[in-house]
Amino acid sequence: MVFGPALVAFVYSRYPDIFASARALAVAAGVNPQFGILYACAPLLVIAGLPAWWILGAVLRWFDKRRDKDIVEMAEDVKDAVAGVKNG
Repeated sequence: MVFGPALVAFVYSRYPDIFASARALAVAAGVNPQFGILYACAPLLVIAGLPAWWILGAVLRWFDKRRDKDIVEMAEDVKDAVAGVKNG
């Protein structure tokens, strides 16, 4: 939701021909030319959203590995991981 519109605006400013081609594709398919924007935007919005799904998956896997621990033990795991990253 955050980076998708920004990515679409960036691509549109750098490569406006993609959107013109998508409009022509929509006309060739017999639909409203405005649907061509969806043809061009949908893959960009999915690409922009992928990192969020990867992060969510990583967090869920992390919680699943610590299923038998309580919140204090998980907080200690986080503290140890942060300390390990700081110490190199």
